[in-house]
Amino acid sequence: MAIPLRGSWPQPMPIIIQWLQDKAGIKASAEVPENLRANLPAVIVSPAPGGTTADGFTRGRAVNIDIFAADWTSMDATISKVETALSQLQGDGNRYGYVDSSTLTSFSEVSHSMPDVRRCTATITLNTRPQ
Repeated sequence: MAIPLRGSWPQPMPIIIQWLQDKAGIKASAEVPENLRANLPAVIVSPAPGGTTADGFTRGRAVNIDIFAADWTSMDATISKVETALSQLQGDGNRYGYVDSSTLTSFSEVSHSMPDVRRCTATITLNTRPQ
């Protein structure tokens, strides 16, 4: 029997940005700040390729999380805060949306155009239901 859909699937980027702000006090954004060095550490959320549709009701949406930091000490502390907050996101629906489960890859270093700024990236997939 098909489950009738009521509502729409929540968008994962706003959920993650607001969750990191509220649960970890992390100012996350969907855009890299103009003066990145002055805003370190920075957590940037962007769409990632991939995703799933399970049972026609639950959808998995992938999102990249980039962390920029001045040094490894700051990077490690920020990664720890992000991982801890995101591990608490899944569960019953709340004002953030219905996130049934999530999967986070490990953060790994990614090269970019500013050699004096560290960058690490991970991908989180949120499995959501319509609101």
